[in-house]
Order: sequence, then structure tokens, then C-alpha cells
Amino acid sequence: MAAKDRVLVADDEENIRWILETSLRKSGFEVDCAAGGREAARMARERRYSLILLDISMPDMGGFEAMTRIRSGGVDSPIIFITAHNTPSNAIDSMQLGAYDYVTKPFDLEEVNRFALKAASGYRTSAETRRAAGGAPGEDAVSLEEIIGSSPRMLEVYKLIGRTAGKDVTVLVAGESGTGKELVARALHSNSPRRKKRLVSVNISAIPAELMESELFGYEKGAFTGAAGPRKGRFEEADGGTLHMDEIGELSVDLQSKLLRAMEEKRVYRLGSEKPVAVDARIVASTNRDLGASVADGSFREDLFYRLSVITVSLPPLRERKEDLEELARHFLAKHSAELGAENKILSPGARGALKAHDWPGNVRELENVIKRLLVLSPDAVISAEDAGDAIRARPGGPAEARDPDFEAERVLRAMLDAAVHSRGNIHGEIIGKLEKRLIGIALERTGGNAKRAAEMLGINRNTLAKKAGGPKPRGSGSQ
Repeated sequence: MAAKDRVLVADDEENIRWILETSLRKSGFEVDCAAGGREAARMARERRYSLILLDISMPDMGGFEAMTRIRSGGVDSPIIFITAHNTPSNAIDSMQLGAYDYVTKPFDLEEVNRFALKAASGYRTSAETRRAAGGAPGEDAVSLEEIIGSSPRMLEVYKLIGRTAGKDVTVLVAGESGTGKELVARALHSNSPRRKKRLVSVNISAIPAELMESELFGYEKGAFTGAAGPRKGRFEEADGGTLHMDEIGELSVDLQSKLLRAMEEKRVYRLGSEKPVAVDARIVASTNRDLGASVADGSFREDLFYRLSVITVSLPPLRERKEDLEELARHFLAKHSAELGAENKILSPGARGALKAHDWPGNVRELENVIKRLLVLSPDAVISAEDAGDAIRARPGGPAEARDPDFEAERVLRAMLDAAVHSRGNIHGEIIGKLEKRLIGIALERTGGNAKRAAEMLGINRNTLAKKAGGPKPRGSGSQ
């Protein structure tokens, strides 16, 4: 690193300035410090810096305003924001302003030094430096309060939203059901230059395949039976704004080619018309499927996949960011308490532990539903661990939740135990016997009554199978 690499650190906390100055000097930088935003803006105009670190919250002038002043003075040094307030808005606004990066207190000094070395090196060697996006952060933007979480995984999501929202490129939002893909689409739109136009959403999986073409592209009068007049499609409705296509992986292959053509040509053809209609809509697609695998098996066009995934935002499942769980739970308690007439309810330590112990196959959506059940059914102001456990076990089998075989097995066992609990004798043997007999019956159904194949499937001896099955002796072999 060249000796001329100098860093400006601006923070109103003296100990933070000292820690950063000491660490950066050890990495070979020359370091100047400022105690506030105004001083930092003045110093940045008077001296060339390879990097500027700005605290977002300072009494005299915050980091965002300081950066705006620095940029207005023609200074293009890379800027890294530091903050103790790790919120989606701060992360997104930092990236939209053109910050090099964003780190949170308490920070990892090795990470800060790594960012600093990379930023300074890039500033030295590149003639094209990062420019400010312009405008006040978050101006006219929809609130981001619905996106909850301050975990490292979510911080990367916020930063990517901030870097991407103002760029007119297609974005693919990937994640399991219930992770919040629609919220990301809304954040991308509401923080983009298109925010004064419409965000139009269409759920591909919710519309019959035979109606999808007219839904997307519209139709003219008489195009089909019942088409009494012309109708705009979702593309035209989103003209000038953003079109969010949810569950894009469910789109039929024939419509995938028409979607690709519409995106490339920026025009659509209504059903029943050969006259093109010009449209200018930014596409944000989302999916809970592995589109790479769909490309490999031929169910999704490769050219469309690459067209949609210029930028990919991957949302982590809740089980991989459980440090956000308590924050999410408090948010949903506050959000739904008034509407459900259950104000001032809180989670006990045991209830919080029960929530953390669950793997949340339905992700954030499942958690929200569990919290709503607790608000309705928990009799006390302090929600107990038992109440939380009951609410988790009682979740209705939604699309993601219904795929949880462990929960279904537990439900069956509970029902069997409830039915046998008043009987005398060997309840364990009785239940196990019933389960074994039913399992063997299912295996025999699958093999057409072939006992040898059923025994092999279950990994037991054929004589054991015959003994446990009871009833008519199953066939031992035979062609099927």
C-alpha cells in the first residue's frame, strides 16, 4: 500500500475514533479524525483521502448529510458508513447514496481493515469511482418497517437492495415460501426512480394456465368468448413502474418464450390483436424453486433465466437467522395485538425458547400465524412456554407446513394416545402394534401384495412381516 493512502474517520465518540485510528495505522494508513459531520465535510474538501469512514448518527450533522456535502464539493473518495443503529432503512439508504459499504457497531476491526484496504486500493487504481446516487435518502419511499431483522444475512440483503433499487435491471428474488419475497419486491420498487408509478404484482401459481396469457398481455374485444371489451394486461398496468411476477418458476414453457420476447422488445401483443403496445416496466421476479435445476431438467428456459437473474437477491430461511426471531416476534405482537384485542401481551423466556427450538418450515409467515394464535388463545398477559408449544403444534397445514412429515407423525401419535389413554394395559405395545400393522399394509399395497418385495422395502424378514400383518397370508412372490 502506498504511503499516500490517508483515511478520514468521523465519529462523535472519542473511544471509537481512537480504536479505528489505532487499527488503521497498524494496517499502514495515515489517519485523520473528525468529531462531527461538519468538520468531516470541511476536512474532506481540504485534503485528499483514499477512504472516509462516517458515523451515520452525529449530533451536529449526520453521516448522510455529511456525505451529500462532501460529494457536492466534488470529492469522490469512497465512503464507508458505520452505525450502531442497524436498520433496513440505514443499510438501503447507505447503498443508494453510493457508499462503498456499511458496517455496524460493535464492528469487527479485521473486517473494517479489510474493507479499508480494498476501498483504498480501488480508489487508487480506478479512474471510475463510485458516484452519489443523489437526492435525500429514502425520499418518497414507502416505509421499510415490514422487513425485520438485523442478522448478518439480512444485512447483506439490505445492502443489495440499496445497491440495486436505483438501477433499472431485472432482479430475481429467491427464497423458500414465507421468507418475505414480496416485501423485497416492494422495497426495490419504493426505493427506485419508478416509485411514483405503480407496482403491479401477479402470482403465477394462483392463475389458471389457460388464463395467464390474457392476464399478462391483455386482450381485445372478441378475442375469446366473454371478452366483451378490451382489457389491459399486467404489463401495461405496470408501464413506467415495476411488474412483480411471483412464483415465476410456475410459468408454462410456451408463455416463457412470450415473456422473454416482451422483455427484449419492450412491447406486448394483446390477445386478438397484431398491433404491438409499447411498455416500459421493470421486472422483479420471485421464486421458491431452484430455477437452475429447472433449467437443467428443461422446464425453464435458460435464456429467460439469465434475463431474469441479472441481480439475484437470496433470502435466508428463518431457521438460518434465528437471531432475528425475537425481533420478528415482538414486531408481530405489536402489529396484531390491537386488531385482536390482546394488547400488552409479552413472551416469557420459556416461550421465546420454544420459538427458537422450532425449525419454522413455513418461515416468517408461519411465525406470524403462530403469534396471532397466541394473541387469541393465550389466557395470560405473559405467554407461557406451554402456550407457545401448543400454538406451534396446532399450526394448520399450509403449503409449507403440510410438507413437515415429523409434525404429521406427531399429530397421528397424539390422536392415538388420546384414544387409548383411558384403557388399561400395554398402551405402548397397542399403539406400536397398530402402527406396524398399518405400515405393513401400506407396503403391501405399494407392492401389489408381494410379501417378499414389501419385506425388502421395510428391511424385515418375510416371516416377520407375515406374522405382524395378520389376516390373510400375503403372496410370497409373483410377477407384477
